[in-house]
Amino acid sequence: MSHFDSNICYISDIDHVATGKMLENIRDYLGTLEKETIAQLSVNCVILAYHERKLRVVANEFSIGKGKLVVIPGGYVGQKEDLEDAVQRIVRECTGLENILFRQFAVFGKASRSFAGELEGITDLESDSDQLLLNWISERFISLCYLALVDYSTIDLQPTGFYDSARWLSLDQAHELAMDHGDILHSALEFLKKELPHTPVASNLLPDRFTLPDLLSLVESILGRTMDRPNFRRKILRTGLLEKVGIDNSGKSRPADLYRFKHGKHTTLMDDLKYGF
Repeated sequence: MSHFDSNICYISDIDHVATGKMLENIRDYLGTLEKETIAQLSVNCVILAYHERKLRVVANEFSIGKGKLVVIPGGYVGQKEDLEDAVQRIVRECTGLENILFRQFAVFGKASRSFAGELEGITDLESDSDQLLLNWISERFISLCYLALVDYSTIDLQPTGFYDSARWLSLDQAHELAMDHGDILHSALEFLKKELPHTPVASNLLPDRFTLPDLLSLVESILGRTMDRPNFRRKILRTGLLEKVGIDNSGKSRPADLYRFKHGKHTTLMDDLKYGF
């Protein structure tokens, strides 16, 4: 198995107080949405950013006693809500951002997919209504999966829905994701690799000002392999897509030129430039 494969977390030794808090969060959330959403249909958003020359993904945490579930951010689609509006809402709740670049990349819908396995250790419930709530989130869900690309430096990270907290995961931490969410991330990364030549990927992941090593490292992170640095530098500068905007003196090594994309967030590293993507 690769490090993207999902890791199922079985919970034991459940703490009564924390379980009660989780159920209260769920109850508050469902109080407004249970009758207004499309049953057993969810949206999951793989929110990717690039920081310290690594791709990172947003994860939400769901505390249950002494254990926790780590998941890709998601939510439900309202009966009167357009699907794209639901995606924008979920990303906005999690990042505070509006009008970000997103693409649908997969539908996950196996008959067996649910959180039932992860929740089977919960036995100390206060009432029948608590059990009904746990049954509801343990049902089979079909997930429409979207990829969203954001600038790490602009994010005000918050959990979505009834989740407790949010944090960034590096790709080598993907094994922490529960259920099939590691597979969702892997599918998103494969989609990103295919989209790199003809979608404005780099211009949405990098900050407004960046160095050529930053750009090269990002491309290598997406492709999963190294590239010839002098050749990449020569070809990217020859395109006229970049303009020099200053000098970066913040590093320990020698100063580096700072660049920005001439066409901003709409800039695409077109496949006819033949970077060998």
